[in-house]
Amino acid sequence: MLYRILICSSLLSLSVAQAQAAEVADMAAPDSADGGAEIIVTAQKREQRITDVPMSISAYGTEFLDQIGGTELSKVSAITPGFVIQLQDKFAPGFSVRGITSNDFSPQSELRVAVFQDGVPASQATASYGEMFDVDRVEVEKGPQSTLHGRSALNGGVSIFQKRPTDDLSFELKGGLGTYDYKHLQGIANIPLSDTVGVRFGAMLRKRDGFVEDVDGQGSYNALDAQAYRFAAKFEPSSDFKVNLIATYDVDDTDGGVPFKSRTFVPLDQATGAIIGDLNFWTPTHLNSFGTIPTAYFHREILGISGTADWTIDDRLSITSISGYRWFDACQSGDNDGTPTNIIAYKQCNYGKQYSQEVRLNFQDAGPFEGFIGGSAFKAKNGMNFDLGYDERAMALMFSGTLQKFAPRGLTNNEINALLGPAAAGLKPFTLDRQLTKADITTFDIFGDVTAHLGERLEVFAGGRITWDKKKASLQGLTPLGPSNLTGAGILLQPTPGGAVLRGKNSSTIVTGRGGARFKLTPDVNLFVAYGVGKRPETLQINPTRPADLIPEERLDSVEGGIKFRLFGGRVVGDATLFHYEYENFQTQGLVNGRLATVNAGKADATGFETQLNVALTRELSIFGSYGYNKARLRSGAFKGNRFRNSPDHKFAVGADVTLPVAGGSVSFAPLYSWQSKMYFFDDNDRLDLQQRVPVALSDKVVDEFQGGFGLLSARLTFKGADDRWSFALVGDNLTDKKFLVDAGNTGDYFGIPTFIAGSRRTYRAEFGLKF
Repeated sequence: MLYRILICSSLLSLSVAQAQAAEVADMAAPDSADGGAEIIVTAQKREQRITDVPMSISAYGTEFLDQIGGTELSKVSAITPGFVIQLQDKFAPGFSVRGITSNDFSPQSELRVAVFQDGVPASQATASYGEMFDVDRVEVEKGPQSTLHGRSALNGGVSIFQKRPTDDLSFELKGGLGTYDYKHLQGIANIPLSDTVGVRFGAMLRKRDGFVEDVDGQGSYNALDAQAYRFAAKFEPSSDFKVNLIATYDVDDTDGGVPFKSRTFVPLDQATGAIIGDLNFWTPTHLNSFGTIPTAYFHREILGISGTADWTIDDRLSITSISGYRWFDACQSGDNDGTPTNIIAYKQCNYGKQYSQEVRLNFQDAGPFEGFIGGSAFKAKNGMNFDLGYDERAMALMFSGTLQKFAPRGLTNNEINALLGPAAAGLKPFTLDRQLTKADITTFDIFGDVTAHLGERLEVFAGGRITWDKKKASLQGLTPLGPSNLTGAGILLQPTPGGAVLRGKNSSTIVTGRGGARFKLTPDVNLFVAYGVGKRPETLQINPTRPADLIPEERLDSVEGGIKFRLFGGRVVGDATLFHYEYENFQTQGLVNGRLATVNAGKADATGFETQLNVALTRELSIFGSYGYNKARLRSGAFKGNRFRNSPDHKFAVGADVTLPVAGGSVSFAPLYSWQSKMYFFDDNDRLDLQQRVPVALSDKVVDEFQGGFGLLSARLTFKGADDRWSFALVGDNLTDKKFLVDAGNTGDYFGIPTFIAGSRRTYRAEFGLKF
C-alpha cells in the first residue's frame, strides 16, 4: 500500500511539474553535473545518466565533493541514504550498506560491501579506505551487485574513480591550515604530450593532531599523517582504441594510535596513583604500551594499479579489458584496555597482494538488446600477524573479577602486585600470544547481463554470474616468551600444538543473479523494479586447538522498486526507492562456551525507503537533501529482534549552495547538516543477557555501547576569482562540537571493561587554490 501511495503521489506531482515546465523554460540549466544533477555513471558497465539506471545508486562528482568539503569518504557516507562508514581509524574501517557491514580483517575474509578503485576491487578491509583527492566521481550502489561487480558486492559497492588526463595543459595547487595543527598541500599537473598521449600527476600531504589528547601534553591519539600520489596516462591512437593507466600510492605514518578509552577505570599516574583524567571518552587520557609491544603507531602503504583498454570493433560491438594489481602492508599497535595500567596491548600487521583481470564483450543495437558477457580471474595472497601482550598479574585479577570491583578508580600495577602478595612473583610482568594466518585465494568468474528494449518505453534486464573459488589457509599459534604461567598455554590466543602450522583448503561454486524492468513514464521520468541475489561463499575457519569450522554460505535476496526523475532541463533531479531483503545464515561474533567465535545468527531481514533530491532553484541557489529509513533486524536465534550493528533506522542530510557575484569574482556559502538515529556497535546490541560470563564479575553490567541519535553541522565559505584561477575558503566541520562515538566495546568488553573511541571534534581550516 505504501508503495502504491508513493507512486500515485509522485505521478501526480510530476504531471503538475511537467505542465509547468514551459513556464520555466527560460531558466538556465545547471552549470555542473555534480550532486547527481547530470552525472554520468558506469554502474551497469556502460555510460548512463544516473536517472536512467534501474537501481538504487548515489553518485557525486568533483565540484559537489568540493562544495561539501568531501576530502574523505566518510563525508560521502554522511549524505548518502543507506550508507554508513564506521571509522575508528583507517586500519579498521567498516562499510555498511542497508545495515550489512564489512570489516572482517582475516586474510581469507569475504567483504559484504565491495570497494573499488578505478574498477579494481580492494579485497581487504585494511586497504580499502585511502585518501580522496583528484577524484572524478564516487558511486555508491545499493542492493546485491554480485552480477555486475563480483561476489564481494553482496549488498552494495563503493566505486572511486580518479581523474584521467585531459587535452589541456594545466597545473593546480591547493593547501590549507587549521585547528589541531592541520596542514594540507597538494599539487596536480595535467600534461598532454601529443594528440594521442597525455599524463597526469598528483601529490598530496595531509597532517593533523588527534582529537583525544595525552594528559602529558606531548601528543594525541588518532592523529593523521598521510601522503598520497596519483599518476594517470592515456593512449588514444584512434577513436576506436583507447588505453588508460591509473596508479595510486598511499602512505600513512602516525604516532598515537587509536584512542581506546575505558569508562570503567579513570586514568591513573602509575608512579603516584593520582587520578589524571576522567571517564569521558573525549577527554585527555594516557595509554601505555609495554614489553615488546611498540608505542602506539600506525603505518600503512597501499599501491594500486589499474589498466583499462577499450576497443570499438564496430557500431555494435566493443571489448573492454581491466587489469589490476594491488599491494598493501599495514601495521598498528595500541593499548586496547584503555587505561595507563599495563593489562593488554596489541600489535597487528596485515599485508597482501592481488592480481585481477576482467575482459568483457559489450554489445548494443543487437536488435532490441544491449549488454555484455565476460570473464575474470583473481589471485590474492594475504596474511596477518597478530600479537597480544599481557601483564599476567593484572590479567589474574581481571580474570577473577577482582580488578573490576575497584572501579571507577582501578589500580596501578604496583597496587596490583601488592594485592596479589607472594603470588605476584610467580606471574610474568609480560607475556605474549602470537597468531600468524595466511590465505591464498584463486577465483574465476563468468558473467553476463542483457537489457532488452521492448518498445520505446519499456526495457527489461537480467544477468547472472558463476564464481569458482579456491582457498588455501594456514594458522600458526605461538607463545614466543613461553607458555603463560597463568594458564599454562596462551591467554586469549591459543598456540597450535607444538607451534605447528595448521593448513586447510576448500572450494566453492556460487551462482548469483539479478533481473528487473524500467518503464519510461516520460523521457525524464523512470519507474523501475529490480530483484537481486547476493552470496558470501562458505569459508574454512582454522582453529588452533580443535577441528576447523566450515562457515556456511550466506545468501541475500533483495527486491526494490522506485521512481527517478529529471525535470526542468536537469534543475530538479531525484529518486525514491522502496526495498526489502531477506538474509540467511548471517554470521556474526559471539561467545560460545566462553570463547569468542563466529556465530550463525540465522535469518535476518530489512525493509526500508530511500530518497534523494537536488534542486537548482536559481543560478545563485541550489539545495539538496536525502533521507533513508532502514528497519534491519535479526530474526532468529539468540540475537532475535536485535538491530544490525552500524545500522541506524533513520538517516538524513540537507545542504545548500548560495553563490553571489562580488567585485573581482564570486562568493559562495555551502552549509551541510547530517543526522542519524541510534546505532549499536555490535550485533548483540549490548544486551545484558547476551553478555553473561563466568565468573559473573566479567559480565558487562551497563548498556552503553551505542551512539544515540546525533547530527553534525559543517559549512564552507568560498571566494573565487572571476577567471576561476584562484580561490580561498574557510571550512568548518562539526561546528556544534558534538561529542559522539565511532566505536565501543572492543577487546575489554569480554572482561566487563569495554573501551570507547571518540569521533572527530569541531575543526576549522583555511584553504587556498591556484590554477595555471
